[in-house]
Amino acid sequence: MDDINYNEVLISGIINVITDTNGKYIKFGLTTNKYTLNEDKKVYVSLNISRELFNTYQDYFIKGNKVFVKGYLNSYIDQNKKIQSFITVTNISNNPTDFIKGRNSPHIRYDPDGVMVWNGKRCEAIPPTKEELIEMENLLKDFK
Repeated sequence: MDDINYNEVLISGIINVITDTNGKYIKFGLTTNKYTLNEDKKVYVSLNISRELFNTYQDYFIKGNKVFVKGYLNSYIDQNKKIQSFITVTNISNNPTDFIKGRNSPHIRYDPDGVMVWNGKRCEAIPPTKEELIEMENLLKDFK
């Protein structure tokens, strides 16, 4: 029999903290619920997300927002010889159907300065040069 291991995690919760360590990853925490037969307890989960993925979906990262996360379990042994576990995020959304049916559109948001961001890339408006303006006017003069 093959030794099959699964390390994928699907979790949802409310963002409770966001910490920029100025490294490759941004750390954040989720509060979710642990349901057992007799009790309803809060569970706190630590997650890491790559800076690139964070920048693409940074509008989700507001304390109190509910998010749906896909990732894998990761851990390390700290200097006190204790195991520290966290989830490394591979996908995040504010909509659970993005994981069930897949994303079918780009992620669009606006930076605080009003510039549209398309899948994490700013769509800057570049004003035309005088020569380009004259050329466009010449191309459009028949339609005026």
